[in-house]
Amino acid sequence: MNTVTNPVNVAVPADWSSKSGVRRQSSVIRAIAFVTRCSGSSTIAYELASALGLPQSLWAAMSAVIVSQERLHETRSSLYGRILGTLLGIGVTVAVSEAASRMAVSTAVQMLVDVAICGVVARRFPRLRVAMWTCPIILLTAQPTLPILVVALRRGSEVVLGALVGWAFHGAAEVVVDALTGAKRRRSAA
Repeated sequence: MNTVTNPVNVAVPADWSSKSGVRRQSSVIRAIAFVTRCSGSSTIAYELASALGLPQSLWAAMSAVIVSQERLHETRSSLYGRILGTLLGIGVTVAVSEAASRMAVSTAVQMLVDVAICGVVARRFPRLRVAMWTCPIILLTAQPTLPILVVALRRGSEVVLGALVGWAFHGAAEVVVDALTGAKRRRSAA
């Protein structure tokens, strides 16, 4: 098979130098980058959360994957929604839980109220839908020996850490993809 050298001196099949070949090359590189950044970011987020002593590191791993979208601007938008929605969910859950503890309201009823309040907000601001997930995550991982605020801050830390790791991996992957595909040179030449 004949090969040519691309701008970063990586041998690629010669037919990739045609217009359709360049699109195919870009598509393959983007697919590899997506898989690599999702698997890498979830693993690193999990390990980092574990190293920091966060007890539910799975939320960091999940958040890293959830925030990752096809394009960097979509991931950035997902990141903002994930962080703001998590903060909203924390605030609502802590406030409702504090009020409910004075009235001996069950966890199920607290969850109903929490998710309903966050649902009202999420209908107006769809990017904040994660707030509705945050409430049950906090309530269902709460321990009777810890204040709800501590549990909420831990879950929030895990989620935000994972989201930031996912976003950082996507940013780094875009730099590599641009270098491999020469995307910035083609954009500036146009």
